[in-house]
Order: sequence, then structure tokens, then C-alpha cells
Amino acid sequence: MSNLFQALVSSCLVLGLFSTANAQSSSSAVGLERVVQELVAPPFLPAHEQVATGNPKVVQVRMVIEEKLIDIDQSGAKIWAMTFNGSVPGPIIVVHQDDYVELTLVNPKTNTLLHNIDFHASTGALGGGELTKVAPGQEVVLRFKATKAGVFEYHCAPGGTMVPWHVVSGMNGAIMVLPRDGLKDEKGKPVKYDKAYYIGEQDFYLPKDDKGNYKQYASPIAGITDMLAVMRTLTPTHVVFNGSVGALTGDNALTANVGDTVLFIHAQANRDTRP
Repeated sequence: MSNLFQALVSSCLVLGLFSTANAQSSSSAVGLERVVQELVAPPFLPAHEQVATGNPKVVQVRMVIEEKLIDIDQSGAKIWAMTFNGSVPGPIIVVHQDDYVELTLVNPKTNTLLHNIDFHASTGALGGGELTKVAPGQEVVLRFKATKAGVFEYHCAPGGTMVPWHVVSGMNGAIMVLPRDGLKDEKGKPVKYDKAYYIGEQDFYLPKDDKGNYKQYASPIAGITDMLAVMRTLTPTHVVFNGSVGALTGDNALTANVGDTVLFIHAQANRDTRP
């Protein structure tokens, strides 16, 4: 593997692992250039600059919440996933320090539950969670300044037991805030990557019936009591990358050329699984 990758930059994140800088209430995005970032499904990253050019920008992104039944493995295990843009994890957002993130969050009327979003890259109002609660058929716009570089979690946080239930149902993702002058190694030398991949480790807690078969439900809320009981055991029934067994194969395989520098971003929204 050492011949394949010249450098490996890995960012691991769990809830609460990263601290966030104090928001500057006096800052303003008025007059800044506005750019639209087209989000893509993991394991890929949206088009972005590794080194910022010009002044900070307002980076506009749009995410649509989707409640969907997904297959976790080939044995028939399914879960009502709650997702941002239909993927587990949700898409990664990439900005530079001091940029503004302007998110339009849409909860279509085809969904059944209230949702929101909590950015660990932001401070105040539960990382935006208190300002972004949207019922089915509603949408909301949130803007915050990315004041600190790093990789941070975002997730749904409706309150109470709904928070961990939404998170372990797939409703989480990441935002990478790059330093304006790009990444550097331990000696302060610039690090440029040829490819970058975003890997979300997801633990699921699927209830079983008396015969040992995984239960299926007509809607997300129908299974909440059973799932919370499994969650309290702290023992997941499945631990997968990017939502399901085999998700990082085929068109989503992580490939590189000999000599490439590859950036891996590893996200775990629910529990710290580092050695």
C-alpha cells in the first residue's frame, strides 16, 4: 500500500469530537461573491478548490430530506432510513475557513416526520438545529460562517430520543472546512491531493421477531419503540460503510493510480470506533 499512496490524510469524526469556534454576530455576508456547490453522493466530494482564491464566499447548497426504505445487506435486512439527499451518510459539504455556508433544507410533503440539521461547524441555536425545524412540505434557509478549519459532523437533532434515533437511521453527514491556504503536513509544507474519498461508517440497530428474522415496518415511526430497545443494548446488528454491505464496490470503488496522494475522510456520527 505504501507504493500506492504517497500520503494519507485521514479525518475521523464522532459526535462531540471537534470543538467549534465562537460565532461572530457582527460578521456579515453582504457583498460577498455567491457560488453554488452541487452536492454529490458519497464516497465522492463536490468540485472544490484545495486553496481558496480571493475573498471569502457565500457557498450555497441545497439538501432534500428523504425517508426511504433501504436494503442493508443481501439477506433481506432493511431499514427505514432518514437521509439527507437520499444517501447514508449525507453528502459532504466542502468550504474554506471564513466562507459562509448557506443551506436550503427541504422536507418534502411525501415525508412523515419533522426534521432539522445541527452543524458541528457552527455555534448557537444547537448548530442551527433550533432554526431549521421543518415539517413535511416546508423548507428553510440557514446561513452560518465557517470560522474554524476541520472536518465536522452534521446530523438531524429534533430533540430527546429522536436525536439518536434519527442519527442511527442514517441522518448524518460531514462538512470539511479547509484552511484558506490549503492543507499542510507536520512540517508546514503544502499537501495537495490527487483524489479524495468520503467514507461514512454507520451502525444500525435492527429489531428481530421471535424467530430471529429482522422485522419490517410500514413507516419510520412504526419501528421506533423496537429500535430504541435494540439501541439501548449498545450492540449494533450491522456496521457498514456508506449505508450498506458492498456500497464501496463497483462504480463506488475507491481507486487510485500509483503515486497518487489520496485524502480519506472517515465519518462516524454515533460512536467512537477508533482502535
